[in-house]
Amino acid sequence: MVTEQGRSMETALLIEFNASTGKRAGGISPKNPDLLCHGWQDLESVPAREIRLVMKGNASAYEDIPGVTILKGKDEINNAIDIIKPDVLSIENEILFLEDLRQRNINLSDYQGQSQEQILTALNNTGIVGICVRKAEKV
Repeated sequence: MVTEQGRSMETALLIEFNASTGKRAGGISPKNPDLLCHGWQDLESVPAREIRLVMKGNASAYEDIPGVTILKGKDEINNAIDIIKPDVLSIENEILFLEDLRQRNINLSDYQGQSQEQILTALNNTGIVGICVRKAEKV
């Protein structure tokens, strides 16, 4: 990822926070323009987590803050993105999806009791059309 100034982003913060209150570790403000978040959030875990790129200066001000991990280098940042923002399956084209189910004589009620993620994973593994994989943007 490249900033407006043309320099590449090599440092980020993995910040724990309370999803109910929005209070972040170390009192970090989500409105800080020097910490850019590209939607890399995990709101399901407790505490919730997010990754913010350090846009200006360095991350030394965030060292030794409980609940804040400094991520150095693109590989470390991308690995953290993979952990907190895994790929998500979704229905991209409902008409094609439903028609393929009908033609293959697959009834969604056969998947009763399973989560949407489990159902889509099983159907995607059988090659049902209309399902897409949404991947998080990387640095």
